[in-house]
Amino acid sequence: MNVDFLKDKTIGPILSWIAWGCLIAILGCSGGIIENFEGIKVESTFRFDRIEFDIFLLNENGRPLIQTGSILTPQIGVSTLSESKFTTHAEIYSMRNGAKSKKVYDGRLIDLRWGALGGNRRVLFAEIPHRLIEEDEQRDTEMGVIIVTLQTEKQGPFKDTLESTRIYSRVP
Repeated sequence: MNVDFLKDKTIGPILSWIAWGCLIAILGCSGGIIENFEGIKVESTFRFDRIEFDIFLLNENGRPLIQTGSILTPQIGVSTLSESKFTTHAEIYSMRNGAKSKKVYDGRLIDLRWGALGGNRRVLFAEIPHRLIEEDEQRDTEMGVIIVTLQTEKQGPFKDTLESTRIYSRVP
């Protein structure tokens, strides 16, 4: 019996099944969709040199998504959607007489990264250094209005507005 003939007869079907499996896996992946992602909630913290942001991804009921399934990209296993797949934008306005005044920042959030808060709640962290925020000499408070937008290639844009949040270290 010819052994080379048996190898060819056995390997052919195996390679065919592997090729079909790879094709199904590629077509079955959702490619950047986070299950139940319906909105965002943003919190900010004023620091000496920056404003820090905690961005919670929310489900349709306004509850934060958790890592045990809803943050993960479906059908891909345990990989979390990369930060590079998110597009961020922030607008910061100074305040005068209790109302939104001059736009003092218009750009992206800096250093977007995944983190965890309390158990398995996943959150995106980001920041804006104070040196990027324009001074408004007409303002009458250190507070401002921040509008944050987050989206992926396939979901969003989602917005959240922070009213009367601290953006300056002092009043001029």
